[in-house]
Amino acid sequence: MAGRVGQAVAAFARRKTLVEDIILLLLLALCLVGMAITNFSPARSYRYWLVMTAVFWIGGMIIVWSKRPERKFYSVLLVQTMHWLATAVAVVGVFVLLDTGRLNYETTGLVLLLLLGLAVFLDGFRISWRLSLLGVMLGLSAIVAALIVQYLWLVMLAALVGVLLVALWERRRDRTA
Repeated sequence: MAGRVGQAVAAFARRKTLVEDIILLLLLALCLVGMAITNFSPARSYRYWLVMTAVFWIGGMIIVWSKRPERKFYSVLLVQTMHWLATAVAVVGVFVLLDTGRLNYETTGLVLLLLLGLAVFLDGFRISWRLSLLGVMLGLSAIVAALIVQYLWLVMLAALVGVLLVALWERRRDRTA
């Protein structure tokens, strides 16, 4: 009987990690798409980045409840909503700077990526260290992109490979435990 319970707990733990892995990879891929949209169609990127803040909010909520379903719904909802609402206000502020001519289109995408990187990093302290790692990778990608624009896609590909390696390492560690 104890063996079955242990197997059920291990299977549940693997599922929680899988949910988090899928969400993190999806968020990273969506940020890559956002950078491309901002570079090629800046007018459309406004809505995209606002939607991305909502996607990050939803992703964070799913990760929290997949890891700790016993947490109180309203307290998690309040904290996550305030965090991502403030981020959405900052995104709108960046586009106000763009509309007034204080930023150009190329810079806007980098500033938004840096802003989302910071928001994801800070949200990771409450949710998951891997979410913080994603935030660091997003922020570093913006900084590296500012320095080396022509190699941006290689840097993002390296970041994606890094996330995949961390996910595989975590999965392997969970299986051996």
